[in-house]
Amino acid sequence: MGLFEGKQFNSIARFLIIAASLYTLWLLAYYLLIKPYTDWDYWISYSIVYLSREAFSIFDVITHIDIESDHVVLILDGGNNKGIWVGHECNGFKLFSIFSIFILAFPGKWLKKLWYIPMGLIIIHAANVLRIMILVLINNYYPKYLDFNHLYTFTIFVYSVIFALWYFWAKKYTPHESKS
Repeated sequence: MGLFEGKQFNSIARFLIIAASLYTLWLLAYYLLIKPYTDWDYWISYSIVYLSREAFSIFDVITHIDIESDHVVLILDGGNNKGIWVGHECNGFKLFSIFSIFILAFPGKWLKKLWYIPMGLIIIHAANVLRIMILVLINNYYPKYLDFNHLYTFTIFVYSVIFALWYFWAKKYTPHESKS
């Protein structure tokens, strides 16, 4: 039996239809309601920078937060004062939705989804905090490597975290049919 036949095809089709529908609803909600009428993007950006500053303080590294329009900037004290700007483009808010949509569309018990999605969002947010911390250090000590690491290294890092969470969900919490 091929991939596009029987129960397996129905499961794939179901997943794709649900995921596409939820993503369309998300885009409509984001661009028509959330972005124009809320400060969610700003507060997520601020949270990442604030948590990065707090994590640096554990290691007695002093940083400062600056607000520039709709971006929040984390600056390393005594550094080159360029800082790392965090805005809606890279605060992870859209990644939160992609992660959540995948889990919602994938088979599994709703009760488990109710705790797994928030836990996953916290892990993604923590990965983003780590990303910002390392980018601040790169920008301060090796600024010529900032663009590469921002565009490639840490994009791959954050998406790998999300993929690992999806993989874990699919392997551990998705019901598997026994083969007869």
